Amino acid sequence: MERGGAARCLCPPGLHLAADNKTCEDVDECQHGADACPPRQTCRNTFGSFACVCRDGFVMGTIKGSVQCRDKDECLTGSHRCSRHAQCVNTDGSYTCQCLGDYFGNGHTCWPRRAPQSKALMYFNYKLSKRTKQIQPST
Repeated sequence: MERGGAARCLCPPGLHLAADNKTCEDVDECQHGADACPPRQTCRNTFGSFACVCRDGFVMGTIKGSVQCRDKDECLTGSHRCSRHAQCVNTDGSYTCQCLGDYFGNGHTCWPRRAPQSKALMYFNYKLSKRTKQIQPST
């Protein structure tokens, strides 16, 4: 475009004029519009535009006749990282792991519950095991 005898460059939508005033650069719509996408979706910049994609823990699916991001049930699909001694509990967009009754831990790692032994009892059992000797049958 010429204006007052000087050429002026214009860029198509989604691009802006670079500092050299000759080339067009991408506009990152995701940086400028924090709420460019609906709930459960996140913005991904593309050259000249952007796309809304499901956030982690959600998958594209049909809800009440419209295509939306719905919760991904990691417990159902087996994509969780719970211990084999834990129960997977689905939550909206994620999951939690709970150790089963005979186990304790954070759900990702579970250890068997044992009756706690005091240090004194452990020491006593150790000393006892060292003192125990085989009884020789008398002849």
